[in-house]
Amino acid sequence: MSKARRWPLCIDPQGQANKWIKNMEKSKGLFVIKLSDSDFLRTLENAIQFGKPVLLENVYEELDPSLEPILLKQTFKKGSTYYIRLGEQVIEYMTTFGFYITTKLRNPHYMPELSTKVTLLNFMITLEGLNDQLLAILVKKEAPQLEQEKERLILESASNKKQLFEIEEKILEVLKSGSNILEDETAINILTASKNTSNEINKKQAIAEKTEKEIDETRKGYAPVSNEASCLFFAITDLANIDPMYQYSLTYFIDLFTQGILKSEQSSILEHRLTNLKAYFLYSLYSNVCRSLFEKDKLLFSFLLGCRLMEFRGQLDPEQYRFLLTGGVSLGEYIPPKPAEWLSKKSWEESVRLSKLNHFEGFTQNFEENIDHWAKIYNSPTPYTKELPEPYQNNLTKFEKLLIYRVVRPDKLIPAVQEFIKDELGSEFIDPPAFDLAKIYKDSSCVSPLIFVLSPGSDPFSSLQKFADNSNKHVEPISLGQGRGPIATEAIQRESKNGGWVVL
Repeated sequence: MSKARRWPLCIDPQGQANKWIKNMEKSKGLFVIKLSDSDFLRTLENAIQFGKPVLLENVYEELDPSLEPILLKQTFKKGSTYYIRLGEQVIEYMTTFGFYITTKLRNPHYMPELSTKVTLLNFMITLEGLNDQLLAILVKKEAPQLEQEKERLILESASNKKQLFEIEEKILEVLKSGSNILEDETAINILTASKNTSNEINKKQAIAEKTEKEIDETRKGYAPVSNEASCLFFAITDLANIDPMYQYSLTYFIDLFTQGILKSEQSSILEHRLTNLKAYFLYSLYSNVCRSLFEKDKLLFSFLLGCRLMEFRGQLDPEQYRFLLTGGVSLGEYIPPKPAEWLSKKSWEESVRLSKLNHFEGFTQNFEENIDHWAKIYNSPTPYTKELPEPYQNNLTKFEKLLIYRVVRPDKLIPAVQEFIKDELGSEFIDPPAFDLAKIYKDSSCVSPLIFVLSPGSDPFSSLQKFADNSNKHVEPISLGQGRGPIATEAIQRESKNGGWVVL
């Protein structure tokens, strides 16, 4: 980032880049601005003139045209001073100025005109990176001494390597001096001291590396929990493809994970403790995310969780998963005649494509040979409870049987999916938790507002008022409209001191 010729634009849906840049540039007096700020250009001008770094956060797919001279670094020199033209003003340009841009868009599409002016960096978190973060959090809570020792060793290792590098630099300086080393007493003393220090550091480094390996072996015992939790994060990020409203921050996910560590059942036996952690966090994630989903999407979320866990365990065939979602893609292949009139043309074509997948070889032939058995399944009101003709009854997993129900009885796929979720996750994952204001309040915090997404005609204020009365809390309702913003701000500031609630 520091060596690139163009300013960085970071794709940062989880806020990782924002956090890192703020920590890195904090000591230099970082300015943080948004394009929605009324005075963002004035702030930029001040930062350029005083050589301060600037973070422009939460941009979309287009940037303000006034930023063009900065992006293109259109500076010019007068005497020994650099200048830049911003709009109609010419201001002094300090070379210590730094500019960072971040966007929270998960998959932005930037036009070539913009892409050529910036360095695009993808800060989207990876499975490995998230796993490392969650493992560190878990071990810090479960075995704090272990994690503290790990952090100390990392710092010590970095310090040792820095000292070795400095020693090498000293030796090179002595060699560059051109004097006869054998006759130069100062050079001999420097080389002797460097050798002794280097030997001591190498001994320390060897001990530290051995200790670090032992710690890593112990930490690996907790890895199954962090691995599984990491894959679940990507299940909830997939929800944004269903509805743009379904977007969950990494901070929110890590908070849920941390609460799961504290609230799950304790056990002195590591295996039992890991089982408790996995079970508690999985249901905690499901129940918390379900609160923000529309009713129609809750079953789909349970299905996504089940599929993600199967994928993580290596039990999910990607081609089978794709077939379940799409029914396969027709490539103009030969379709033999239908074996029965009751079977629709679409179902038979999908059956032919299904027979090309693993574990379904010869499916169409089996269908023709056992047509009476398949007819009973087709005519049953609950086909997912009927036994399939062999070899499919005993050789297929619950997930693979869904592919057959999709082909034969697509109208019964939803109850079949419910049976799959019961088998894979448990019956509690098909019955979303009821709306419980007290539980939601318990899981919230004073710095995270509760947002009610209302359907037409619904009004939660009466139940909220009742709950507030039971909790001995003062509620101040404010209707937002033109000119009401300052009133709402004042009320929030007042009640944040008094411990009351504000409803907007």
